[in-house]
Amino acid sequence: MTARAQHATPGSAYAEALAGVPPFSGLRITGAERPTATGFAGLTLFVTTEQPDGTERKFVVKAAPWDTRVYPEPRIAEQYELLRVLGRDTDVPVPAVHHCEPSARLLGGPFFVMDLIPGQVPSDFPSYHRQGWIAELPAEDRARLWWASMDAMSQVHRVDARRLGLGFVAPPDGGPPGTTQQLDYYERHMEFFGCAGDPVLSSALSWLRAHLPAEPGPPGLLWGDARLGNIVYGEDLRPAVLLDWEMTGLGPAEVDLGWFLWMDRFLSEGIGAGRLAGLPGHEETVQRYGELIGRPLAPLPYYEILAGFRFALVTSRVERIVLAARVMPPGVPLALHANAKAQLGRALARITGSS
Repeated sequence: MTARAQHATPGSAYAEALAGVPPFSGLRITGAERPTATGFAGLTLFVTTEQPDGTERKFVVKAAPWDTRVYPEPRIAEQYELLRVLGRDTDVPVPAVHHCEPSARLLGGPFFVMDLIPGQVPSDFPSYHRQGWIAELPAEDRARLWWASMDAMSQVHRVDARRLGLGFVAPPDGGPPGTTQQLDYYERHMEFFGCAGDPVLSSALSWLRAHLPAEPGPPGLLWGDARLGNIVYGEDLRPAVLLDWEMTGLGPAEVDLGWFLWMDRFLSEGIGAGRLAGLPGHEETVQRYGELIGRPLAPLPYYEILAGFRFALVTSRVERIVLAARVMPPGVPLALHANAKAQLGRALARITGSS
């Protein structure tokens, strides 16, 4: 079954496909649904089961169908192993994982199964800056949520990646871990993302190459897609779990912080929305984050341009997938990618002094 056809499979067929897969063996699957508020990187299923004692238990299945993959390699096995190690050996809040299936036979691509953790997740579309439960919070609670998110992310950056043997999260076809490795990786895959020859992306890559900073220390673990929308929050507004590790790798903590700040800016300034009152500002966040990880941070503008470059690559790939699926009329640009590229262009102009 092709990935696109598999995406159209009703819940009952998903349940039938998963029936013999651990941890579902011996449990009755009572529901298998695709949530509407998930990202673009593959297939997500919420699976509800009934245990032998009649109690209900819920799981998440994360799959990477080949035809609609956002990243060059699905790296499902690496995500599974990373979450397994983090859950076993660290305090990083991650969901428990139960099974990794390397075959594409059942869901059109490899997948893994993890616990579904209840809680609230900030919305990207529509942006949490415009509406939703964060917009409805008092300003002081928004600040509390922001700092709790920084605390949780800093736990990732305090992980001893070498001691835990996490070298497998680095891109599979690169050199020594670090920022240069990331640039090499994305440059090799410009055609995959649909950005080969794009003037804005090419200019950003050239600038990033020319202004590469010294690495601030040994490469550590990176979350990758670090943002509010990938955090499940409990009733106390603290992160219950950090989600979506498709972009994980090794490098300086500044890579994740730059991405976090860039994505927050994209979901406000980048789409013409005002930023919510109460959320701490850029300088305050950078200063506090250095305190959390125990060292001064390297200048963030470089890592924010890096974030904008990577994000525009991802949105370009998403646009290609959406157009191929005929979700939008041919020739109609996807606002997501147009906005991402425009924000990157403005940031480059500011940093280079060009008009």
